[in-house]
Amino acid sequence: MRNQPQTALSSHVTLATARMSNLKSTEGLRKVFATPSIGSLAPLQLDTRRMSSAHTNLGVKKLKNAQVEVLKQELTECCLTHMQDSYRVHLNRLQGVRILDALIAMTTISKIGAEFAIHMVWAALSCIHHFLLRLRTENGLLQWFRRRQARKSIKTFDRLLMFLVPVYYSIVFNAVMTFFEEANIWEVEYFCSNLIERVLGSTDDKHRYESINEIISLIENTTLTNPLTSRQILQVLFDIADAQHWKWIDEGLLNKFLEMYYSSLTPEDNHHYNYESLEKGLETCLRAMGPNFDDNQLLFMICWMLNVVATERISDDNLLTFGSLLEHIANLYTERAPKRPLSERVLPSVLKTISSNNLLYSLLGHRILHSLVDRCKNKLIFDSPRIFLRNSRYNLVLNQFSKADKALFQRYREALHKTTVDSMLTHGVHKLYLENTYISIALFMVEIPCAYTAAAGVCLSMALQDAALDSKNIQMTHAHRLHATVVSLMSLICYIHRAEVFYDYVETIVDRRANFAPHLNPPLMLKYKYAQHHVLWNKPELFFEDWETRYGLWRCFKNQENIVVVQTAPTNLPAPSTSGIEK
Repeated sequence: MRNQPQTALSSHVTLATARMSNLKSTEGLRKVFATPSIGSLAPLQLDTRRMSSAHTNLGVKKLKNAQVEVLKQELTECCLTHMQDSYRVHLNRLQGVRILDALIAMTTISKIGAEFAIHMVWAALSCIHHFLLRLRTENGLLQWFRRRQARKSIKTFDRLLMFLVPVYYSIVFNAVMTFFEEANIWEVEYFCSNLIERVLGSTDDKHRYESINEIISLIENTTLTNPLTSRQILQVLFDIADAQHWKWIDEGLLNKFLEMYYSSLTPEDNHHYNYESLEKGLETCLRAMGPNFDDNQLLFMICWMLNVVATERISDDNLLTFGSLLEHIANLYTERAPKRPLSERVLPSVLKTISSNNLLYSLLGHRILHSLVDRCKNKLIFDSPRIFLRNSRYNLVLNQFSKADKALFQRYREALHKTTVDSMLTHGVHKLYLENTYISIALFMVEIPCAYTAAAGVCLSMALQDAALDSKNIQMTHAHRLHATVVSLMSLICYIHRAEVFYDYVETIVDRRANFAPHLNPPLMLKYKYAQHHVLWNKPELFFEDWETRYGLWRCFKNQENIVVVQTAPTNLPAPSTSGIEK
């Protein structure tokens, strides 16, 4: 319907585009549009005494076909015909509102054809537009009267929607969109969004979904001709959805928003539309959706975005923007229900991202893992490896984990182990990456504080030490940082589980290093300085022994009833024994 030439509306365009600056002030518009939307309107009784005598003298309860034709002609002359005399225009708009009220009250929908329904909608919008143009920001009796006229025209539009919908809903929606396109008033975003919201509120979910899809299609098509207008229409759609707390956005529309946003970050020649101009607007929409979505919708967004990240088609610059949004959604999902078990739908994609050979993609995987795992807000404590001393307080919050969390960790322990070791050897030369990997390991220790994770953490730490000692291609600075990370993880495990015997052994290693190799202890340094007496070769006494760590774990958990054994890690280093460790 909107693609057909509309001669009646075209004659009105000149007036519709005049004095647009008056409409750009939303303060006056908000006062007028305070009228309840159609969804909250009670059944309306029209007071026919307020109509003009020409219409009340008809003397019939329902208009005949001939009378409807007369009013139709009169309505077109009053509202859809352009004239220069502004006072005459004002009188015509007043008359147009009265004609619409008479038609709504005194005729049936069966006497209204599709074409006439379009003209009625255009006439109502023309009247609203005219009365809003007359508004000023100042107060006074005259301004009060003008606002009263504008509110009356909006109420008439609401009654018209109740009269035409659902029979002519599609025609009404297309007529409204055509009016805004032909009059080119998308820049008056509050005006457009409020009226479209009233139209959408008059129908059911199915038609509403189709209408929003049409708005999105219009946005896409407009990117090829006028990117500025496409952004304005997107702003209108944002205002509509945000006013309804995004309850009108289902999974299909959410998927469309995500696809458009992804396309805006990965421009290609085969794209049918110019999505790049919509990037910021689409990001704003997706950020605003998050707080209003339920857990399933948030999880859908996280999985969708992680699958996209796994393709590694986003440039490094755009990945920072995309990753920031993904991290924001992940934080919302975790904060919504801190006691919720970890989701198995997400973890494989996160591990795949961490295993990427691209530093930024792998770093993003760790940051998403932090957002999903850190339910007790311990992340800031683990900003960098440190020694957790026996008699100190660090305000760590140990999570009351569920059996589902532990079972999930058990299923993915080997994958976590291998991914962490490989990524540390590939990207660990960067101090920032090593610190983020350390945070990932430490968060698992405090979020699932059981014997199994303690044994797995020690096993992983020994694997990192083994890699730092045996690898021929590793830089000395990188090796120092790995050893410092290992001792930090060992002390953290002792601190969490109050492993006194294990603590004695860890403190022995720390003291030896403090005297002869302080570069092997935290903190991590950008550049290390060595004294003449410092030991720079791999002296065995400065490193952890496998049997000592096994004994420390056994003494810590020997009084527990159940026993589990951590399977051998996929490295040459045997897994630490957990004889006597609680399951």
